[in-house]
Amino acid sequence: MLSLLASVALLTTSAPAQPASYSCDLCASRPAFVEDILLSIQEKELDPKEKKKSEEAEKRLKDDIQRDIELGKQAEEEIDKQLKPSTDLDATARLQAIGAEIAEIANQDAVSVLWGDQRHSTFEYKFKLVQGEDVNAFSLPGGTIYFFEGLLKFAESDDELAGVVAHEISHAAFRHVATLQREQAKFSLATLPLVIAAAMSGGNRDAVNALMAAQLVGAGVSSGWSVQAETSADYGGIQYLRKSRYNPVGVLTFMERLGYRERLSPQIDWGIYRTHPPTNERAQFIIRSLNEFGVPIKRSSTTTSLSARSIPGSDGSYTIWFGDHSIATYRGEGAKDRAARSVIRLNSFLDAVPQMFQMTTDGDAILGNGRALIELGSSDLAEGESVEKERDDALVSLRRVISELNMRLWRI
Repeated sequence: MLSLLASVALLTTSAPAQPASYSCDLCASRPAFVEDILLSIQEKELDPKEKKKSEEAEKRLKDDIQRDIELGKQAEEEIDKQLKPSTDLDATARLQAIGAEIAEIANQDAVSVLWGDQRHSTFEYKFKLVQGEDVNAFSLPGGTIYFFEGLLKFAESDDELAGVVAHEISHAAFRHVATLQREQAKFSLATLPLVIAAAMSGGNRDAVNALMAAQLVGAGVSSGWSVQAETSADYGGIQYLRKSRYNPVGVLTFMERLGYRERLSPQIDWGIYRTHPPTNERAQFIIRSLNEFGVPIKRSSTTTSLSARSIPGSDGSYTIWFGDHSIATYRGEGAKDRAARSVIRLNSFLDAVPQMFQMTTDGDAILGNGRALIELGSSDLAEGESVEKERDDALVSLRRVISELNMRLWRI
C-alpha cells in the first residue's frame, strides 16, 4: 500500500500528502459490493453464537496444551533423575541455537498435519543435551526434547541436526502423544514415565517388564511412535525447514545414513528410529515430499560422507575423495582450481545417484552424462605412471563409489 501511494503521489503532484495510516483516498472508492462483504464479515464476527463458539474452541485448545505441559513436566522430572546433562558447552550451544530457530518458526507458522492434532499448538520448547553415545532423540508432550551427545556427533551438518530438531518438534506440535491417547486410551499421567523409560531402555528387561505390567503394549504403544506419527513428523520437519535457513534435504540424508549404519550393524540400537527403522518406502516418501515442495535433492550439500571433496597434500597436490574412496589426484600448475572444478562436477553427477552406464571415457577424461568429471594430464602423473593408468584407476574408484552409493540409498 505504501509503495502504491508513493507512485500515485509522483504521478499526481497536486494530490495532498497521505497520512501514515491504513486509510487513504484510494480505499474510499471501493465498490458497494465490497462494502457489503466487509460488513457481513464484521457482523458475523460480532455474532454472539459465533463468538461463543470461537471462545470455546480457544479454551479447549488452551486446556489441551496445558494438559500436555503438565504431563510433560511429570515425565521430565522422572527422566532427569536418570539422564545426566552434557558437559559439552559447544555442542549444547549449537543445539540451543538451532532449536530456538526452528521452535520460533513452529510457533509462528501453522503447517500441514498428516496425522495428529490439526490445530496450531504453541509451546515453550526446551532442548536438553544429555550424556550418552546413542544416536537418539525424543520429545515429551509440552515441548521438552532430549538429544543424546551421540546424535550430535553423528549429524554431519547443521542441516541434518535441524532436520532431527524439526522432526521432534513436529511430534510435540502435532500432539502425537495426545492423539495416541485418544485413539488407544492406554496412556495415563501415572504411566507415561514407564512408556518413556521403555522407549529409552533399548530393550532393558526391567523397563520392558514394567511396561508390560502396566498393560501399555498395544499396536501403537509397543512400537513407540506409530507409522502415521513418524510420517507426519517427517513431513512436518520438511515444512519447518523450508521456512528456515536450513536445507530440508538434511531430513533425508540423516535418515538414509542412519538406515545404512543400521543395516551394517543390526545389533546396534539406533534410538531415534528404533521401532520404525528407515526403509526404502519411508525414504521414497521423503523424496516425494521434497519434490512436492520443489526442493532440489542435493545430498552433497547436507552431508560430508555423501559428497566429493578436495584434500590438499603436503607436496602441493590435491586429491579428490568421496567418502572413503580416493578418486584422483591433481598435481602441478592449477591443481587446486582443477580439483575444485572436478568436485563441483562430481557432486552434481553423484547427487543424482547415477548408474554405471552413465560413465564413459574420452581420451584422458572420465565423463558423466557426457560432461567431463575428471581430466588428467601429464602434470598430474606420479613417478612411473601413465595418463591412461591414472585415468583407469580413477574410473575403477568412481565405479566403486557409484556401486556403494546405490547400495546405501536402496537403489540396487
